[in-house]
Amino acid sequence: MKLGIFSRAGQLANEDQAYDFGNYIQPDGVNDKGTLASAIDFDNNSPWALSFWVKGSASSNSTSIIFSKTGNSNYYVYLRHGRTPNVRFAQRNSSGRQDWADATLGNWNDEAWHHVYIYSVGTDVHLVYDGVNKGDGGGSLSQEGLEVGNMFYRQNTNTFFSDIGLDDAILHQFSTNKSGSIAQAQSLYNSSSGSNPATALGETPDFWYKFDVSNGTTTIPNSGGAGGNNLTLTNFSGTYILEH
Repeated sequence: MKLGIFSRAGQLANEDQAYDFGNYIQPDGVNDKGTLASAIDFDNNSPWALSFWVKGSASSNSTSIIFSKTGNSNYYVYLRHGRTPNVRFAQRNSSGRQDWADATLGNWNDEAWHHVYIYSVGTDVHLVYDGVNKGDGGGSLSQEGLEVGNMFYRQNTNTFFSDIGLDDAILHQFSTNKSGSIAQAQSLYNSSSGSNPATALGETPDFWYKFDVSNGTTTIPNSGGAGGNNLTLTNFSGTYILEH
């Protein structure tokens, strides 16, 4: 499997990137899945936001699943290169998915870090990529919230596994009178706000996977206020996160 090593000098070479990533996780795309100890289920009664940093390469799977719901092939989020859509959010059925095919989205596999922020607007879903608003994904049916049980894996008849670098994955359902926004996404993308999502969101994230362990264990603590939910990785071997 690939080792999660990130060069600070490499980051600074790309002035568009922000935030000191520290440790991150990167499976090899073969039989690897991150299974959440407790599935996440956000309905549309309260606004929610999904934020993560991702790094792909030309050798990354052409369809890289970031999040999915255990046992249901119609609930997933993926990034794709080589053909469109480049970003898909599917949380209902095939006709309810949200797709984005803007040409600028196709660069996510260029060995650089990119920030993805997806948030609910009523029963619609919008995307902000590297701080730039990409708007509504155009789904023909209303979405039904956000449900996640796995990372890197889609459970269906054509099983997908993904080999992408992933860091600071945030899944959050807002309290009363708060919601996601373009400004929040830009704050998470720019400078020091990336290291403290509570500042950008205005409240502590429900789930925040920082991937900051370096001891090679198979449990990654959740540092948000979600009562100790852990991401348990299966089919990994060896030390999968190293400090740079």
